Amino acid sequence: MAEASILYRITVFLAALVPAVFLIGFVGFVLYLFYQHKRFAHFPGPPRSDFFTGHVRQMIDRINTGSSLAEYLTDQMRVYGQVYHLFMFHKPVVVVLEPNFLKEVMHSTTHTKPPEEASTFWYVFGQRFLYHGLLTETDIPKYLKRRALFSPAFHRSYLMNLMGSFNESTDILINKLAEKADGKTTVYMLDELNQVTLDVIAKVAFGLHLNKTADSGFSFTTAVKTSLEGVMATFLQPWIKYSFLPSHRQFRQKVRDSIHHLRETGRKCVQGRLEAKKRGEKLPNDILTYILDASNDLQADADFRMEEMLDEFVTFFLAGQEETTNLMAFMLHELGHHPEIMHRVVTEVNAVLGDRDYVEYADLAKFEYLSQVIKETLRLWPPAFGTNRLMASDVTVQGLKIPAGTVVWLNTYVMGRMESHFKNPLVFDPDRFHKSGSEDRPLYAYFPFSMGTRSCLGQPFALIEARLIVARLLHKFEFKLCPGQPRGDIVQHASLQLRDRCMNYLHLSNIRIFPACYYVCWT
Repeated sequence: MAEASILYRITVFLAALVPAVFLIGFVGFVLYLFYQHKRFAHFPGPPRSDFFTGHVRQMIDRINTGSSLAEYLTDQMRVYGQVYHLFMFHKPVVVVLEPNFLKEVMHSTTHTKPPEEASTFWYVFGQRFLYHGLLTETDIPKYLKRRALFSPAFHRSYLMNLMGSFNESTDILINKLAEKADGKTTVYMLDELNQVTLDVIAKVAFGLHLNKTADSGFSFTTAVKTSLEGVMATFLQPWIKYSFLPSHRQFRQKVRDSIHHLRETGRKCVQGRLEAKKRGEKLPNDILTYILDASNDLQADADFRMEEMLDEFVTFFLAGQEETTNLMAFMLHELGHHPEIMHRVVTEVNAVLGDRDYVEYADLAKFEYLSQVIKETLRLWPPAFGTNRLMASDVTVQGLKIPAGTVVWLNTYVMGRMESHFKNPLVFDPDRFHKSGSEDRPLYAYFPFSMGTRSCLGQPFALIEARLIVARLLHKFEFKLCPGQPRGDIVQHASLQLRDRCMNYLHLSNIRIFPACYYVCWT
């Protein structure tokens, strides 16, 4: 009886304790939220949707109704100016669009990428994704060490040797498009460009022919897209990670399978190259060979072994394919809406190439107006539209104190639409990037490839690829946008994309079919 009485008392005590602990925790969380709201009350900003979620529901509603996070941030800029605050649930965020602040923060090695936000890419639904790749590494010494290892692979002298691979992949695309260039077949250029950039990064970086490694019915492109959808879900809808709904469970598994496919494709590629090196075979002169040589076959640094190499493998495809594809699609979209600019670009391309098909490295510098079009496209439609930093110390901007430990969002998309930075910002005007007028814009109001210590290592690669592919396409085809595609109709994925995928009618323009040996099967 005594034991039963003790057990009963323990049960009653625990039954009372659990609700009490929950209540204390809830009250503590509410008080913490009050404290956070008060700390940032001196910043302007839109009213919160509710006490607990902050502004998250507003962002989700904008994306779900066909808009984008970038446009939401732009709308707030027009009301609240260059500095305002938002709340992501309990987390305060300060959006700063002031050029001098960007100069200070982005060239600093003290203010780092926030680990809590970068960790969104580390593991997705429990599956290792990018983890500590260059894009998501938040430890500054490790980042700088890895960047120093990779930098020579993106030097101009190295990239010059890759022009043959760039041209070969473009030959494949041109032959494919030639079969549809009847002036009446709808061609989704975003999809076509997605294939060629995938082909380029696979060959140029890893000597990889994805048609030989893709599983039946499960393409590498689909895996990249699904993985990024998983990242967006964990950022804006974190509850999906814990949901028991069958649709959410299926989505999580689909994302995990996609990431597994990407990493295992990379594993087979790297292991195959290591085995070929051991056998003394002649190796392709690509980025993977360089990395293995520089890292002593992944043995020189304990922080860079096989799994870290796979982090970089996936990072290469995300940065080297997704962003460049969207850039070129936005270019064709803008050129389709501005025939006079299209005419100037085509005239320049034809003058440089003449009757040639192959673009040589020396030709790239001659595409001056085309380069201006690329820069103006990146101003209005940067696929990677922003970045962030974690303040290591208190910083004051425009008289407003940003406390240490605050996450700051820096957004090139929004800054590209500010009249104080660019005259007539919504007008597509490549001449604003003519070298004679570059002094008129703030130096730090434009950073589509980021800047400072975290500037995009692959920027030279991307700009060579975009100039070469677009120049050759304009040299071979006449593009006409299909009706019903309003200018700038974008949709939010992990990056910004054209909703209608850049639909065009194509006409041949003195096209010559390339040898059949250039054809490959598309995944």
